[in-house]
Amino acid sequence: MLFETLAFHSSYSGVYPSPQTLPEHFTRYEKYDYSYTGHYFLEYQYRFTRLISVGFQADVEGIFWKEGSFDRYHQLKATATPVHNWDLVLMPTVRFTYLEKPWVRLYSGLGAGILLAFDNQGGFKPAPALNLNLIGIEIGKGPWGGNIELGMLNALTDAFHVYQLGSRLLSVGAYYKW
Repeated sequence: MLFETLAFHSSYSGVYPSPQTLPEHFTRYEKYDYSYTGHYFLEYQYRFTRLISVGFQADVEGIFWKEGSFDRYHQLKATATPVHNWDLVLMPTVRFTYLEKPWVRLYSGLGAGILLAFDNQGGFKPAPALNLNLIGIEIGKGPWGGNIELGMLNALTDAFHVYQLGSRLLSVGAYYKW
């Protein structure tokens, strides 16, 4: 969550050197106490040939914070408002396997779909999403195994509405084959 932790963080915590010199009605609105879930995702792949498989992926992450107004002494003026923001990405995917050995497979992939951003304040925004899997390594023999992917998940509508940018640079997962 590189982008999310850079873009969504506590605003300036105003502890002023001489608060008594500020106007008595001084108020500053702040967002603070950020926390993040990280990305959790599920994917299904159907292998058409040894080289090509198609599937579907669902990815979810949460970003949580509190909002409130503070007086000149940095005392919260009213009860803080907790904000819980969720980003759900739904996308079809295609995967290209270019090396297959008994215990190791190397692949790359691409996914394109939609991000649904919603929160507990009634906000809802859809945005196009794109997942680029530069290289993936699958290790295992038999039905169980694991994989590591290097890539990035992006979702934005324009320069002012960026939801994910370079997210999931490194993904680690487990799989089961039927």
